[in-house]
Amino acid sequence: MSASTNNLPFEGVKVLDLSQGIAGPYCGMHLARNGADVIKVEPPGAGCWSRLLGKHTGDQTAHSVIVNRAKRSLAVDLKTAEGVAIVQKLAAECDVLIQNYRVGKIDKFKLDYASVRKTNPNIIYLSITGFGATGPRADQAATDSVMQAYTGLMSINRSPAGVPQRIEMLAIDFSTGLYTFQAVAAALYRKAMKGRGAHIETSLLECALALQEGAMMEHHLQGGAAEPIGMPVGMFKTKDGYMSVNARRDEHFKRLCKLLGKEEWITDPHYADARARVLNREQLMADLRPFFETRTTDEWVELLSGIDILIAKVNTYDDLFNDPQVHAVDAVRWVENDTLGRVPMGNICGQQPPATGDRLAHAPHVGEHTREILGEMGYGSAEIEKLGVSGVVGC
Repeated sequence: MSASTNNLPFEGVKVLDLSQGIAGPYCGMHLARNGADVIKVEPPGAGCWSRLLGKHTGDQTAHSVIVNRAKRSLAVDLKTAEGVAIVQKLAAECDVLIQNYRVGKIDKFKLDYASVRKTNPNIIYLSITGFGATGPRADQAATDSVMQAYTGLMSINRSPAGVPQRIEMLAIDFSTGLYTFQAVAAALYRKAMKGRGAHIETSLLECALALQEGAMMEHHLQGGAAEPIGMPVGMFKTKDGYMSVNARRDEHFKRLCKLLGKEEWITDPHYADARARVLNREQLMADLRPFFETRTTDEWVELLSGIDILIAKVNTYDDLFNDPQVHAVDAVRWVENDTLGRVPMGNICGQQPPATGDRLAHAPHVGEHTREILGEMGYGSAEIEKLGVSGVVGC
C-alpha cells in the first residue's frame, strides 16, 4: 500500500485505542487519518464489536471499516496476565490513550488514568462513558439508541402522527467521536506548547446535549414548545417523491404565492408577515400541500429554483452517488476494500481524500499488525509464536 503521511499534523504521535464500538474508535480514526500511529487493541477472534454491527463480511462491517481506517490492529486477550502486561507497556509509552469502558471496569487492568499516569505523567487520557463518571446512572451502559431517547433527540424528531422516532444512523456516537477528537487535538496542542498532559472525561450524555444545545435553548426560551424558525418551512409530498422547501422570508413567500396564483395570501392577515405565518402554520401548510402534489419533484425544483426559493429534493444515498454537485466537490470517494469490495467514503475536511491502496484508507483485520507491533516492542519471533499458540494474542 502507498503511504500518504507527508506533513500530516500528528506524525510521531502514538495513540493507544482501547475503545470499542463507534464513538471512541471514530475519535481514534481521525487521529490516525491525521498521521498518528494508532494501535487498535481488540480481543482475538471477533475483535471490536463494531465488527458485529449490522451485516458483516468476514471480520468487517460498514461501520468497522469507517471507524478503524488507518489504524494498526493488535489482538490481545486482556483476560490473561500476559495480555494485560503487553497493553500496560504500550500505555506507558503512548501520547494518547482512548478508552470507553464502563465506570471502574478498566481499573482491574491498572489501565485507569491514575495508574497510567504513574508511568506516563504527561499522557493525554480520554475516558468516554455512557452517562458520566458520577451520578445515579454512572454504572449503566448506554448505546446510541438509548441516548437518542434519553437526551430528548427523539422528542424533537417525530413522525407525522407525533410519535418520537430514532434517527436511523448513529448520530450520537459519531458526534461524540467528533467532539472528543477536537478535545484530544486541543490537548495535543497544549502539550506541545506547555508540556502538560490531560485527563479528558466525557460521555455520550454530555456530547448528545452539546449537539442539541441550540434546540435546548429554544425549548427553554419558548416555554417548552419551541416554534419553527419560520413558515412555510418543511417537507412536502410531490407527485413522485418528497422535497424540502424553505420560503419563510417575506420576499420568498410573496414569490411563492405569485407562482401558485395565490396573490391574495400576500395580504391575508393570517399570512401577511413572518410572525402571522408561524402562528397559523398548520393552516398554511395544509393550504400548500395540495399544490405540491400536482407536479413532480424535478418540476418543482426547476420552478422554485427559478424564483430563488430555498429547496432540495429528498435524495437517497443512491441519488447522491450520481449527483453532479457531489461529484463536482468530490464529496464521496470510491475505495476498493479487500473484504467489502468497492465502497463509498466521505471526503473529510482537512484530511487527505481516501484512495484505493492508501494505508490511511485501509481498515485492518483483527490482529493484522500483532506480529509487527510486538516486534517493535522487543518481542522475538519465538516469543510471539508462543503467545499466539497460547491464545494471549491473535495474529
